[in-house]
Amino acid sequence: MNNGINKIFIGLFVGLIIFLMIVILIGNESLFLFINQKLANGILDFIVLYIFIPLFLLMGIIPFLMLVLKKDKIGFFSLFSGAFCYIAGNLVKLIFKMPRPYMIFADTRIIGPWHMSQYSFPSTTTMLAFGLALAFFIEKKDKLSYFFLVLACLVGFTVIYTGFHFPRDVIFGASLSMFFVCIFKKIKDKFINEESLRS
Repeated sequence: MNNGINKIFIGLFVGLIIFLMIVILIGNESLFLFINQKLANGILDFIVLYIFIPLFLLMGIIPFLMLVLKKDKIGFFSLFSGAFCYIAGNLVKLIFKMPRPYMIFADTRIIGPWHMSQYSFPSTTTMLAFGLALAFFIEKKDKLSYFFLVLACLVGFTVIYTGFHFPRDVIFGASLSMFFVCIFKKIKDKFINEESLRS
């Protein structure tokens, strides 16, 4: 990965570390209640439900169209990374079996179309978003890829705000996706280099 990509990954990693420190200082559950209830208002509900969530769909739709219409390998890499991260996250959930916020706090605000599966840790929605966005960014490095990274961060906020995940779920979900995407990139580059040496 080149220096520009490394800086972005380091920036994201530092951001996640800072977020983790805030969670440790304030408390995972206290921060969840602040975001889910104290920040709650009709305007933010509208923005989350009718602006953010439709925008999130672009992270899957655009790579899919690139793959189908242009046979673009970037679309495949992004979709593969997102799908793998999502599936891996669901397997991790079966290991930790941590309950969702609404199973702990009866007054949790639940809004939005997120699924109601039993377990919370890690956030597979966040893993999907970062898997799609980071893979896309590594390959494209354009304005759209930066926009996808911003959307992935907003996904993390949204799943907390809408009552489906604790902050810790988002932090570890995003971190796992970063790890997987970096591994996939190294494997992909190695495979390409070997192919070019053969030809």
